[in-house]
Parts: sequence; structure tokens; C-alpha cells
Amino acid sequence: MRNQMLVSIIIPLYNKEQYFERCFNSVAKQTYKNIECIIVEDCSTDNSLKLAEHLVRNYVGNIKFVLIKHEFNIGLSAARNTGINNSNGEYVYFLDSDDEITDNCISSLVMLVEKYPDIDIVQGNMYQYPRAEKDIYDIKGKLPEFIRGNLEIKKCYFNRLPVNAVNKLIRKKFITQNYLYFRNKLIHEDEHWYFFAIKKLESFAFTYEYCYIRYFLPDTIMTNPNLFPSISGYLTVIEDMLSNLDVDMLEKQLYKVHLLLNISKDKIMSDEKYSSLMLRYETLSAKVPNTKFLMTLIMWDIKRQVKQTIKTIIRKICGQRNN
Repeated sequence: MRNQMLVSIIIPLYNKEQYFERCFNSVAKQTYKNIECIIVEDCSTDNSLKLAEHLVRNYVGNIKFVLIKHEFNIGLSAARNTGINNSNGEYVYFLDSDDEITDNCISSLVMLVEKYPDIDIVQGNMYQYPRAEKDIYDIKGKLPEFIRGNLEIKKCYFNRLPVNAVNKLIRKKFITQNYLYFRNKLIHEDEHWYFFAIKKLESFAFTYEYCYIRYFLPDTIMTNPNLFPSISGYLTVIEDMLSNLDVDMLEKQLYKVHLLLNISKDKIMSDEKYSSLMLRYETLSAKVPNTKFLMTLIMWDIKRQVKQTIKTIIRKICGQRNN
């Protein structure tokens, strides 16, 4: 490739000494060479920092590895934000420290940037390990290679687009100009971040090539038996969604809110120890209007002007109930 653009891979690191070398080596083996890899060490209590220092110090190759150390543990979102603010690449790519990327990951994604210049996001395909018979991360055949236009992208987002922040080549200006930083101290920060990113997204491309391997491990946030942070995170995401509804996709956004409310309720009902979150759930549920009839009208073949009027009414109802 001629005049390879710089790509910044951002890896937040916290207590992953058992897996980080695998992640590091997957970056070191990239066929694409104009890469800076920013490792943000978030005050691990194991030997992750020592391991990272050793790997960076002994690496020989074209990739520039940068190790940034937080003074205090401030979480995954803040570590990603630190990486964004210290990156120099035209595009950034988020990688979790217990996962890995394929050798051709960045090359495959950059090829689409060259094909569609100034694109906002390029998404790679991924699979989970251990392999599952029904892999929700593998979306081969479900998306077009390229989508342009915010409304078209929104339609795909609510049906098919992966909400994870990892495995996306994201134009840095798209993040900084729209202030699309991650909300600190929040579980399900990807769901939150992508909801707001979609509002601004004008171009999106997807490659069916596998770029990312997601490992399901016993000591990750998503497998933590304590569901309290997860439930609280979902409820926070719902609060912010309800405060930022769009007229042009209102029925789909409300459907998403109802889905997250149902997930939250199931988690709360799974154990009495989460009962303290029920009041917050019920308060949020009360803020979602009973719009089933109006949403049904929207789906009917009626005049566009009437649809827009109905959506405006629903949005006003949501706004009034959130005040």
C-alpha cells in the first residue's frame, strides 16, 4: 500500500496478565505496519504493568508501542478516552486486552478506507472463542459492504449493526468533532456510546473477513456473577436514550428502550439481592409512554406528514415524563 496512513490501536489494560501477551503478539504480527499501539495501564493489581513494560521494551519491529500509566484506577471508558486523546492516527481501533486480532485485521479494514475515502467507521467481522454453534458476533451475509446516509445507517443499527466499540476502525475526527467519548464508570458503555455515535454517522463499511477473536473468559465484566453493575448500567443507558430521542427513528428507539427495560427487569427478578433496583426500573418504565397504538399507526401506510406529527407527539410525551 502506498503512503500508508497511521492507525492507532488502543488497548486498555487492567488485571489481564494471563492473557495480555497473546493480545500484544497479535498486534505485533500485523501485516499492516504503520501502526501506533497505545496501551493504557489502569493501575492493575496483578503483574499486567510489569508484563506490558517487558513486552514493549523487548519488541523489535515497525510498530510503535506506547505505554501510558494512569495514576488511579478509573475504568475502561476513561482508559479508552485517554487512548483517544493521546493518539496520532487518522483512525483509531479499540482492542480489549484479553482478546486478539487476526494478522490481516488492520490491512483488511484499511483497504475499505482506501476504497471509500473519509469513511467514518469500518467494521470487521469477529467470532467468539470457544466457538459456539450460534455465534451472535459472526454476522456474515447480514450487512452490505457500504452504507451512506444517516437514516439508512440508523435503520441498519436497530436491526443488524454490532454495538461493540471494539473491531471498528473509527475516524478520529468523527470522535473528537462530535465529542463521542465514552461515559466514565459505566457498564455497557459500548451500548451507550454507539447509540450516540449513530446519531452522527454518515458512512459505514463492513468486511466479512474475520478480524477479531473475542474470548469468553470466567473473569471478565460480562461473566461477573454480580449483576448489580450490569443492571445499573443498563438503567443509566435507558435514561440517556430517553433524553435523546430522534423523531426520524422514534419507534425503533422506543423499541430498543423497551428491550433494555425487559433485560433489566429479568436480571432484577433473577435474585432478591437486586430488589433495591426495582424502584429505579419502575420509575424509568413510567417515563416510557404507552405508545403502542401510536407506534402501530406509524407502521401503517399513512401520509408522511401524519407520521411525523405522531412521532412529534410521542417525543413530547417522553420529554414531559422525563422532566
